[in-house]
Amino acid sequence: MMKKFVPSLVATAALLFVASAGVQAAQTYKDGTYTGKAQGKEGEIEVSVKVSAGKIANVEVVKHEDTEALMLGVIDNIVPEIVEKQTADGIDAVTGATMSSTGVLEAAKQALAQAKS
Repeated sequence: MMKKFVPSLVATAALLFVASAGVQAAQTYKDGTYTGKAQGKEGEIEVSVKVSAGKIANVEVVKHEDTEALMLGVIDNIVPEIVEKQTADGIDAVTGATMSSTGVLEAAKQALAQAKS
């Protein structure tokens, strides 16, 4: 009887550990609108991040000096990914727009650093 109990106890403990690790990984933020600035290819990029109910609700590139064509690809790809993943970490740059992508991501990270609770 003890042999059956030990494996199930180990399995339960492993599941609890994995579940708690997932909970710790989920970042919560303070509600509000936060702004970050970083260098793009041609100049400064300013990003506004809106947090609602502890989650990233919206990310907007407020100001930039980079080429519109480059920024459209960045905005269309990176901004939704930040909202979907609820972080600006671990997101790849748009091919051909690395500096603009990095600027948006760094500005978003700066804004989110202000929102961490």
